[in-house]
Amino acid sequence: MRRSVFFSIAILVLACGLVHAQEPVRMVEVNITGIGKIKIPDVELRDQEGRKVHFYSDLIKDKVVVLSFFYTNCVYTCTMQGRTFSKLQALLGERLGKSVFLVSVTTDPVNDNPAKLKAWGNHYDVQSGWTLVTGEEAEMNKLLVTFTGTGAGGGMHLPVTLIANAGTGRWTSAAGIFTPEDLLKAVELVTR
Repeated sequence: MRRSVFFSIAILVLACGLVHAQEPVRMVEVNITGIGKIKIPDVELRDQEGRKVHFYSDLIKDKVVVLSFFYTNCVYTCTMQGRTFSKLQALLGERLGKSVFLVSVTTDPVNDNPAKLKAWGNHYDVQSGWTLVTGEEAEMNKLLVTFTGTGAGGGMHLPVTLIANAGTGRWTSAAGIFTPEDLLKAVELVTR
């Protein structure tokens, strides 16, 4: 009898795990001016402090956001992006974390845990209002494919920065390396 109860509980736990694993990611339909409606995965992530956040509902919805993609072991493009965002947060001053938010998404979730994100962020003096995020590889793939066209993994990548006013639907992008002043102009553009 005890053995039967144990196996019943084990099967129930496994079944719940399988059902949970098969749950689809919540997709948020967003209307982007000049493009139309797109679907953004609202995946659960972890920030540099280890806190759970949802990509769209916590970090993007109704906000002005400058969004970049990086990984902590990158020694070229990502270091330039880090310096640019560090200077941009200084240019934003008191607007950072109040009316404009910076979000950097790792492309290498297997290696970039919250502690590594925090160490990387310390190197660039990340302030409140600049969030670094990582997550489970499967969840990150859904997010990264939507925004970068490729799945998770370190390695050569095109530096892409998106500047969005999610409240109005005005989005723009900057492919390549830009100065903090240029990104600030893009922020001004989407907030007009």
